[in-house]
Amino acid sequence: MSRLTFCLALAGSLYAVAARAQTQAEIAERENEEGKELMFANKMAEASAKFQSAVARVPEPKYFFNLCTSRFAEGKFGEALTACNAADKNADDKLKAKTAKLVGKIHEEAQKQGINLEATGGGGGPGDMPPNTDPNTQPTTDPNVGNPPPNTNGTPPSMAVGRPPSMGLFTTVRPENKYTWSLGVDLYGGGGRIGQKGAFGKSTGGVRFKGDYMINPAQRIGGQGYFQLTHFGEGNDMATGPRATSLDVFDLGIAGYKHLCGPFSRFCLTPLVGAQLALLSPASETDATGSQVFNYASLGARLEAALSYAIGSRFEHVLSATVGLNLYTAVFSEPMDGSSLTAEQWGLDKGGAAFYVGLGYTYRFNTPFGSAPFVTLE
Repeated sequence: MSRLTFCLALAGSLYAVAARAQTQAEIAERENEEGKELMFANKMAEASAKFQSAVARVPEPKYFFNLCTSRFAEGKFGEALTACNAADKNADDKLKAKTAKLVGKIHEEAQKQGINLEATGGGGGPGDMPPNTDPNTQPTTDPNVGNPPPNTNGTPPSMAVGRPPSMGLFTTVRPENKYTWSLGVDLYGGGGRIGQKGAFGKSTGGVRFKGDYMINPAQRIGGQGYFQLTHFGEGNDMATGPRATSLDVFDLGIAGYKHLCGPFSRFCLTPLVGAQLALLSPASETDATGSQVFNYASLGARLEAALSYAIGSRFEHVLSATVGLNLYTAVFSEPMDGSSLTAEQWGLDKGGAAFYVGLGYTYRFNTPFGSAPFVTLE
């Protein structure tokens, strides 16, 4: 064989090896993504199989970490620890911290279930399994009991198995515009009129605290509970009663809304319609102790459109700009003690409306009761 032929053959062999290595890496990455999608579909065993195949092709720490997460979600605590041990070996500092956090949660959950954990091996592969154990075979132990005692032939005990954790365990690094519920605050200002002409000022400003709950995630339809405090400046043109009077309005309301956006869009347009009970305090009335009182009541409505932008790895932080209208009826309830002015004397026998623009911030929660996902998959 000539030297040229030998060099060409060697180069071809090296190219084939490199191409094969690249292909294995690509397959592993694809299987990792498929495993995450299976986890989001709550198919934990199938997800574990994908992650196991990925680490067999390319033993990267991130694949072991995802395998640890899926095994834990299955309730296979011992196998999860094995995978976490492997993930920790060559991980960067960030992944090491995440792995340590997850290991702590595995031990915590096992202790709650009365399971005695004993990690096996450190590689997460077939070589780290107990002798004569098929890695695809389900343990025969009762998942509610814990580990059986060590057998008599010197082999390690079966890997610890328990109930899957009930907590919201994981989320994807790919953000998606969805949530379970949220808490937020808006600041707004504008102008309008309430009551008789000139009874109160036309400029307004206020603050709103709100909580959202996604009723229909598929249609992105939700409900909102809120309370808001709006201040009307002083008026100076009342025909009767006191002059230069301000008005504070405390609204307690509920609303319905719909997000108009795609599942992965950071921008959303959200129309909202609400109804509210308005409690009014003209001239910042106070009781004998000096506390402000809201002795007059009317009904109200809220119409709003918000343009929001979500940031964060889970779209959890939302900034919004709003335009809206608060509508009010004439007062229907007033003090009957005889010492207070009537609604007519205050000029509250007529309704009104106030237009506003505002800015808001909302934090979204993806799991029940607001618990944040514990793990971000790699």
